[in-house]
This record gives sequence, structure tokens and C-alpha cells, in this order.
Amino acid sequence: MNRNLVRWAPAVLAPVLIAATAIGVSVSAHADVVLPDKTASQILQLISTSPGVALSGHVTKVANLGLPNINLIPNISQATVDQITKNMPKGMSDFIPKATVQDSLATAIGFLSGTQEANLFVDGPTKARVQILDPMSERDLIRNGSDIWYYDASKQTVSHYKLTADELALEKSGLPTDSATLPFDINSPASVADYFINQASETTTFTVGRAARVAGQDAYTLTMTPKSADSLIASITLSVDAANGVPLAVEVNAVGQTSPAFEVSFDSVTFAAPDASIFAFTPPAAAKLTEIPTPTWSNQLPSNAKAPTAADKAELTALQAEGWSAVLQIPASQAAPALAAIKGNILYNDLTKPVAGGRVLSTALLNVLILDDGRVFVGAVTTNRLLEIAAR
Repeated sequence: MNRNLVRWAPAVLAPVLIAATAIGVSVSAHADVVLPDKTASQILQLISTSPGVALSGHVTKVANLGLPNINLIPNISQATVDQITKNMPKGMSDFIPKATVQDSLATAIGFLSGTQEANLFVDGPTKARVQILDPMSERDLIRNGSDIWYYDASKQTVSHYKLTADELALEKSGLPTDSATLPFDINSPASVADYFINQASETTTFTVGRAARVAGQDAYTLTMTPKSADSLIASITLSVDAANGVPLAVEVNAVGQTSPAFEVSFDSVTFAAPDASIFAFTPPAAAKLTEIPTPTWSNQLPSNAKAPTAADKAELTALQAEGWSAVLQIPASQAAPALAAIKGNILYNDLTKPVAGGRVLSTALLNVLILDDGRVFVGAVTTNRLLEIAAR
């Protein structure tokens, strides 16, 4: 990602979002929190103030999306599940929770349900560690300079990727070659923020809320409310540290729910450089190490991949124009490989329900329509809208 293009978003934002998807919440408005008035644009600009921020903190994520709480099921290996099944009396195999199967679908549901906690460490734009705290175990996502590691202690697996010199150079200083054609000044946080708000104002209402205390820090709050009647999202509120612009909390409310559908927040935070040893990682001797190959034009794209056509670009533009009501359609030919694996999963029927012409995975914030003809429709919209789009 180009550093200058997004320098108004701090380096800590990406790790916070990673923690949010991988990991209640101590956000509260206070009458005694008095901060200088800021507009919505100025709050977004505030996020640019500390691109080299350093911090240590504890983060909690709470999800109420209507999915099963995988976190409550013991994190046991597939070998253990197989042994239990072998020794279980005939006809009682269903006693074993299906979600104990250690596969990508169960893991994904675990990320998006229940309460999870993580420790977060950041030291500038090139050092970060998210330590996801599982029951009796942990997972770690670590960036240390050019090295990126993912360690799963329960499975004793390690994945490693080495950023290339070109990737590091682009991250450090490279401007996009076509920056002169952009409709805003790429080096001006104010220009970027104003452009974003102006573009989004047709579909979104921006409201500056009362000052809040988050993890002991004074924070500005900015709420985005969709204008679309089809959207499942009622509002999204961002809390931004008043002193250094670090996003401290995000709360997503779903239509028809009284409690947040998704929230992630710092419970505690210290703005000081973590010890360098936090980011140093050596794979345990017993762990299985997988080296992720450096992407090339040939191995990061499907063999039949083609450059975007004018029609593709027009479709993307139309999708963006729909805002909160946007629906992504995936043709059957592109969805087939993933669907084969998903439909073969033992959790598939439990997590989806039948609708006309297929099945739908329904959550508080997102619906996925899987048709019998292989097409897939995805959007933060009602099931009825997905069915309407699919029937066109």
C-alpha cells in the first residue's frame, strides 16, 4: 500500500483492524471531557498526526452477529476428535461438536463470533505484533521490518513471508505514477479527508458526537450513518485519540439490534515504544515452518486472468456508486473452486438456510446468497435485496 496516499491514516490502524477481525468495550461519554470543537473532516485529518506512533495495549472484540459462539468450544486437534469418535458408542458421534473440526470455516466463524482478546504492540510503521489470546493458547501475527510471521501455538505451525526490496521501497516513499490525475492533493490530509466526505455524503450522514473516554484517553467520536433503506448497518462510530490521532475504538450497530453487532476497543493503552524483543521471533524447533513464496505476476494471478476491461471498470464504478446498498456478484465460473470446499464442509447446512433458488448465510451485518446455479451475491443488505438483484 502506498505510504503517502494513506499517511493521514496512522500506521497503527492496520494492526488494529487485523486485531478486530482476528481477536464489554470501555467506551463511554463523559460530561467532564471537554475538547476543542472539530469537524468531521478535522477528525479524519487528526488520524494523520502520528504516523510513527508507538504503543502497547490490550484489545477486546465483541461480536453479536448471530453466528454460533465457536470460542466456547474447546480448541482440540483433529487427531483428538478422530480418537474420540472411534471410542464413542455407536450412534453417539453427533455428541462431538462439529465446530471442533480444525478447518478454515470453523476458524473464520470463530473470528466473527463471541468475545476475543488480544495484546497489541506497535513501534512505527514497520514493527507490529498482534497476540491473539485463545483459551489455553495463542496466535501471533508479527511484522518486524521486512519479515512477517504468523504463529499458531495450538497447531505448532509457522508461516513466514519476506517483503521484497520493491515492496519496502514502495511502502517507504513511492508516489503512484498517476498521482497527478487524482482528484485530491495526495500529500494533504485535509484534501483527502474533504474529498472522502464529499464523495460519501450522498449515501452517508457524518455526525460528530460527544467527547468520550476510551482506555483512559480523551477521544473524539465520529459516527457514519447510511442513508440506504436496504443496508443492514445502522451506524458506525469511530473513537479517535485526541492527543495523537490513534483510532481507539470502533462500534458497528446493525438495523434492529439494541446492542452493537460488532465492537473492538482498547481496554488499556500506553504510548511508549515496546521492547524490541517483542517483535523478534524465532520459530520453535517443534513447529512446522512454511515459507510463503514472493508473489510474481505468474503465481499471484490465475492462469486465465485478464486485464480489467472497460466493462469491468464500469461495473466497479457502478458498484461504488451504490454505496451502502452495493451488492457484489461473483459469477459461477469464479465461485466454483471456493464453493466446492464450502459446500463440502460439515458446517455448511448448519450455518445457512434455504431460500428460493439456493441458500443464504445470514448475519447481522452481512448476507451471502449462494444460488443453485453457482452464482454468489454478497452485501451488507437484506436478503430480499440480494434475491432481487439475483433475479435481474
